Amino acid sequence: MTYYAALITELTEHRPDVVELAGCLSLALSVDRAFLRRARLRFLPRTTAGVEAELWFSPLVETAGRQALLLDPEAAEYLRVELARQKPELLREIRAFTATEHVHAPLVVRLYEDLLWSGLDPAGVEEAGIDRQAERILRAVSGQGASASAADDMGRWVLHYAHRVPDRLLRRDTLWSIQVAACERLGLEPPEAPLRAEITARARACVQEVLPVGVTVRSDGIVLSRPPAPGARLLHAGGTRHKVRLDVRGALSHTNEPIRLELPAGQSVHLPFTVVQRLGPDGGVRMTLSHPGTARDIAVSDHLGSGPGAAHCAVLLPDGTIVLHDGDGAENGRIPADGPQDARSRVLLSADGSEVSYLQYGEDVERLLAPGSRYIPALPRELQHSDQADGSAPFPASARIAQAYTDGRITVAPREGGSSDARVIGQVPWRVSCLAVSDDERWVAAVGNDSLLLELPVGPGLRPRETRLAFCATWVSACSDGSWVVVGHGGPVELHTEDGSGYHVVPDLERAADTAVPAWSVGRVLVEADEQQVRALRRLPGVECLLIRPRGMLAEEAEGFTDRLTALRRGGVRVVVGIDLAGLAEEDVLGVVRRWLDEDVDGLAFAAGAELTEVLLDDVRHLADGYDDRLLVWDHEHGGPHVAPAASLVSVLGFALRSRTVPGAFDEAMAQLRSAIASIFANAEAAAFQWGLVLSPAVPAAQRSLAAATLLSLPGCPVLPGDLVLQENAHRLSRLLELRRNHLALRRGGCDVVDVGTPNVLAVLRRYQDDVLLCLVNVAQTPAQAVVRTAETTRLQDAFDSSLLPAAHETTVLMYPGAVRWFRLLTP
Repeated sequence: MTYYAALITELTEHRPDVVELAGCLSLALSVDRAFLRRARLRFLPRTTAGVEAELWFSPLVETAGRQALLLDPEAAEYLRVELARQKPELLREIRAFTATEHVHAPLVVRLYEDLLWSGLDPAGVEEAGIDRQAERILRAVSGQGASASAADDMGRWVLHYAHRVPDRLLRRDTLWSIQVAACERLGLEPPEAPLRAEITARARACVQEVLPVGVTVRSDGIVLSRPPAPGARLLHAGGTRHKVRLDVRGALSHTNEPIRLELPAGQSVHLPFTVVQRLGPDGGVRMTLSHPGTARDIAVSDHLGSGPGAAHCAVLLPDGTIVLHDGDGAENGRIPADGPQDARSRVLLSADGSEVSYLQYGEDVERLLAPGSRYIPALPRELQHSDQADGSAPFPASARIAQAYTDGRITVAPREGGSSDARVIGQVPWRVSCLAVSDDERWVAAVGNDSLLLELPVGPGLRPRETRLAFCATWVSACSDGSWVVVGHGGPVELHTEDGSGYHVVPDLERAADTAVPAWSVGRVLVEADEQQVRALRRLPGVECLLIRPRGMLAEEAEGFTDRLTALRRGGVRVVVGIDLAGLAEEDVLGVVRRWLDEDVDGLAFAAGAELTEVLLDDVRHLADGYDDRLLVWDHEHGGPHVAPAASLVSVLGFALRSRTVPGAFDEAMAQLRSAIASIFANAEAAAFQWGLVLSPAVPAAQRSLAAATLLSLPGCPVLPGDLVLQENAHRLSRLLELRRNHLALRRGGCDVVDVGTPNVLAVLRRYQDDVLLCLVNVAQTPAQAVVRTAETTRLQDAFDSSLLPAAHETTVLMYPGAVRWFRLLTP
């Protein structure tokens, strides 16, 4: 017998009226004083008000306030079941009474009380009616037709009363969805139910909205921000105003397990990564591993094998755990933390990797991983500073030392000699953070908080070597096989939203070149919009720069424009204002330009370039130079200082689209298109301008989306009409915009035309550092098969859904008419 069964049995013997009155209330979630009084008068008319008071303070009540009481859920369930078993007719009367009294109660209360009755009525109730009520509540919790505060309140009531309903009733799909949606709405974790994962996902999705999240790439990792921080890259993730969840993984990580980050509104999260990479004498990557957070110490050995018993690398994590890795980067053991996170420091490995030692509470601790050498070398973890040099590293087996100086000079000198005996072997462009000497004493490697590993020859007959890294290097050490182990932080990052969308964020580690083009504008897409389209366009994930043409020509005539501009900038959208100078006297042009620049717009696009003299153009450019990072765009017929038109390329593309039904002409047009791309983007990295790709009005309406997708696959600055981006069938175009804004390879990378075995498919390879994408566009009206040839270990990852194609030397990709497919090239 349960506790409440025994309690109610005992109370029935001594105070049966109290138990009977409680039973009359058992189909109600909440009982106010008026309901209690009417229930007593209806079902126990010969009793006095004292019975109400006794019940109010009885152990059958979970909680009671001044105006209402709540029966204990277990006690109420027992009373209901007993009434259904012994007095079903009375229970029906109680149901009718409760429904009448609560006809104007909140929808959540009526739904849950219907559920209580549905589990007891032998004749059943109208299940469809309960489901309709549940759907209404689900819509309300989702915010459909209700304000955010009203939806939050509905979610609170859902969870407040949920525990008062037996689990067997709450397990219905519709009720489960309501609870999950309420939790999501309020930023709480939903109930766990692995078998209901699909229902849970759908319920959460109906509450979520697409929200912008800022991604700022730093040298040591990334910062996620809500709202997006100024200048941050944007991604769009499903979430609520309370919380957005993202899975984050360092792309150089040795494991595929991501980190789940929860980003509340109004906050930012900084996630650094520690990277260890081994490079062979040829500069090829032999091993890579990465850990989230900033490692407190790292040690390496000459053990390059795999399997238990020895370690190539030991990483001391911020929490005090020591992680051991094989020569291939795989994890082969852990030494868990057994004290405060700062209890351990100074990790070292023996030369053969058989022993690890560390300081714990200031005392040496040694752990034998396998039988072997117990010698622990003093590896050059940091530069050895001296009065003469900024830092130094000893040669392994001779009395020489490599020294680095503040001005970037690196010398080799006898250990005991003076500065006059030093010989300069090279000059580096930064202050060295670490030096290392190769085992054969032929090379000195240097890193300096940069993405470069520089190798300087010690003797004659060798040339300096430079290796570009995908992360920021701070420390380097030499292995006996001629390879270098480089330690640093940052690197590319993989982000995944809950809807499955993936983002590959590459840090811009290359030094910015001298350029007249504003750095933010390189490779950006300008979406033309009138003032009525702005609200809809700014909500699309891929739109990052709007070219707006206000009704008024002068800044003061664009009513409310400043407020709209502020809202756009807050959402991470850049704004270029298009102004028409036709009919304006030359002496007034500079005044108009200055007024718009003072409005803090990001750029100006002039629609009447033919009426501007060269002298006036120079004056406008010099005026804009007085403001930070302002983009100047002239129309595609005349060009300008920042954007040079690629009208011939767009013209050839239009010709190819118009001739798709003419086999001979189409093949010739596609050949011309490939030739135009190869020639015009030979100067894609020119410092003075970027190519402007304006969608020509001559492109047939049916092919405008395909033409736009083709332009988005190419370098430069595409200009797309807002009405095209907003078309219902242009979801693909919006996704292409989103991918382009988050891949530096698509915005700033080079462009190589690739042969894929069919003239119908245009294929270009875009590359920036380790971010490599292959863009395929089937321009023809018939299906085609593109044959992609890569190294056998390279895999193609669909940039749209992150799915992987099997690794193969030749991969055949089916391309439907007008299909656009972008693939990331992944190498091990």
